[in-house]
Amino acid sequence: MEEMEGRYCRGTQAEIEDMLDFANMVFSIHYRPIDFAALLPKAYNANRHHLITHHLIKEGTKIRALIDTYPVTMRLNTKNGRELKACYVGNVSVHPNTQGKGYMTALIKKAEEDARNQGCALMILDGNRHRYQHYGFERAGVKYRFRTQIRNIRHCCDKMYSKEYMEFPAYCFEEICEESPYIDYLYAQYQKRTMTARTREDFLLCLQSNYAVTYAVLRNNNIAGYVNLSKEEDAVLEFEIDQMTELPRVIYDLMEGLDLGELAFAVGADETEKTEYLNKIYDYLDIAQSHQIKILNYEKVLEFLLSWKQTYAVLAEADYIVGVQNADWTEMKKYLISVNKNEIVVSRTEHDPDVVFEELEFVRILTTAGFFAEQQKIDAGKVKNAPSNWFPLPCYLPDADAF
Repeated sequence: MEEMEGRYCRGTQAEIEDMLDFANMVFSIHYRPIDFAALLPKAYNANRHHLITHHLIKEGTKIRALIDTYPVTMRLNTKNGRELKACYVGNVSVHPNTQGKGYMTALIKKAEEDARNQGCALMILDGNRHRYQHYGFERAGVKYRFRTQIRNIRHCCDKMYSKEYMEFPAYCFEEICEESPYIDYLYAQYQKRTMTARTREDFLLCLQSNYAVTYAVLRNNNIAGYVNLSKEEDAVLEFEIDQMTELPRVIYDLMEGLDLGELAFAVGADETEKTEYLNKIYDYLDIAQSHQIKILNYEKVLEFLLSWKQTYAVLAEADYIVGVQNADWTEMKKYLISVNKNEIVVSRTEHDPDVVFEELEFVRILTTAGFFAEQQKIDAGKVKNAPSNWFPLPCYLPDADAF
């Protein structure tokens, strides 16, 4: 760090305005005009500044590079209640006049060191895949993106519901604000998800991220759920309703009420009940990836993700040893994964591995649809002997949890 022209330091509360001005300037030059305080109220709301760690490089008194990290605790709402501590990396910005000085490499190293010291098992970010591969991040997860058109969903609803039921709107929608009487109910609905990453305190602030708007779903003036809708594109980023059989009708009334000709939905691989009803009404379906991750603790991450997978799939009871090779192939760590219906345990071992992956390859093959492509290689594929139903591992966060 001493060899750099700039010096590393942590940003302080007194520098919040300067740091946001810097990030806004850099992103506005490279992408489009942006206001991070409005974009991410969960992090930059006046009462939330203490949650963020600001990593800076300054030349003299001037900020020349910045990374912010935001804490995320992923929780499985299961009997054992597993948790995974992670940090989301955001506001990755370097002044255009100081690019090429190694500032970003230095900051990401400091952010990782800090995350490890805080007990984080995972780092998460969004951005250019090939740029962040250089720092050890790779795209992860599987999410389904359904798209439906108003001219077709009516036909689907007519097949599913009675003519009398379709004669008049059944649902209406009320935009949620801080004073809404429905927030406690909606948070309880959110808590029904298999994996959650929000507290009651930051629930609404998270839903307001990226200029999204949340609507309470009402039937006969009674609360029935919520939809989180992107303002920038006609897409439902997240939704919960109390009766999933009503999902097509809710969607139809939402599209009619907001005059939407087409609407997209993003759901994780574990949201099987939602997928069942979206399958009845979609016009187009894509399988996409979620965010980019870097694994800091393989034991904790594997135990968490396999426990998550076990909530919606029957995992073969087996032992499986995975070797993970570092990027320059100078070191390999081997992990014994033991799965039975009552327990999932991952530990270090010195036994020969059943399969070996490089770090990025591990994420790319074992957490994404790339697993299925590898399976098709049959005898030449790395996963030919993988236990049934273990992979791909779930690794999906809704946009409201992004940073």
